Amino acid sequence: MAGQTLGAPAPSSPLPPPVPKRAPYLVPTSTRKRRNHGVFMLGGQLACVYSARSATRCYGVSFELGAGTLTLASSMTPGQARAMASALTAAADAAQAMQQGRVEA
Repeated sequence: MAGQTLGAPAPSSPLPPPVPKRAPYLVPTSTRKRRNHGVFMLGGQLACVYSARSATRCYGVSFELGAGTLTLASSMTPGQARAMASALTAAADAAQAMQQGRVEA
């Protein structure tokens, strides 16, 4: 609004513009501390799988489910992550075989 300043000085450093919130699917694929290996929907929730970039971490794989304040996070060793991947692959193979009629119920 134009008018008289009433003697008040102008601000010396304006506030930075607000950072817009990003949708979960626009999150960068990597950060300084971890690397994103996949994002997918799981039961209506966003699921993300990360690996730690630090070689000294025992639990180098993390799995996050949800977004915002309702996020569940879990850390796993590489062996635990491989066991989870193996179990999912076996279940997917069995379900696909059932759908194709190759296996009796």
